[in-house]
Amino acid sequence: MADSMIAQFNRGDHDAAIQAAVQAIDAKPTDPKRYATLATMLIGIHAYDEASQLILRAQGLFPGDRELTYDAGLLAYAQENYLLATRYFKQLTAAHPLRADAQYMLALCYQQLDQPQLALAFALTAHEADRTRVDAALLAAELLLALGVFDQAGAMLTPFLKMKDAKVLFTYGMAQVGAGRDGSAWLDAAKALDPAGYDQQAKQVRDIAGFLKAQAHE
Repeated sequence: MADSMIAQFNRGDHDAAIQAAVQAIDAKPTDPKRYATLATMLIGIHAYDEASQLILRAQGLFPGDRELTYDAGLLAYAQENYLLATRYFKQLTAAHPLRADAQYMLALCYQQLDQPQLALAFALTAHEADRTRVDAALLAAELLLALGVFDQAGAMLTPFLKMKDAKVLFTYGMAQVGAGRDGSAWLDAAKALDPAGYDQQAKQVRDIAGFLKAQAHE
């Protein structure tokens, strides 16, 4: 039931999905997963105050519940309190099935905290836990690219090229360029698929390059 409500929410039918989640809690208030589902939706629409109240209430009812801990981390991340978010996600790194998700979120947190080496370690761990996850592979590749490890960044994304995802193609193309090869075909394909996203990613790469160049001259 939770999966169908989340799918409905992800399709953009937010009001109906949230109403269904509230009704699910009313029908069985002893199920912590139902609170976690509603909290995820509230975070998704940036209703942070409501999400915080719900999570606090649910954690009082179900102390130590892993999904509620994960949602608390998501809420902290969404509110840009990255250090607090790491405290929640670290509690889940040995827990199944949330381990890979928690490791991925830790990588995002440490990326925001300007700790790229630590971010990369968690991104690689999340990738190892589930090699089919394109988000973990893409994050690891982006971090490797920023650190100048171009061949490994490209290798990380090779299994996902057939997906024709603009971000994957862009990052792979930049890895080829960084390694001294012609990446224009991949970059052109990325731009054709998502012109606005291409311009944004290109700006990020320029910003990273400028930062690294400045660091090298300090």
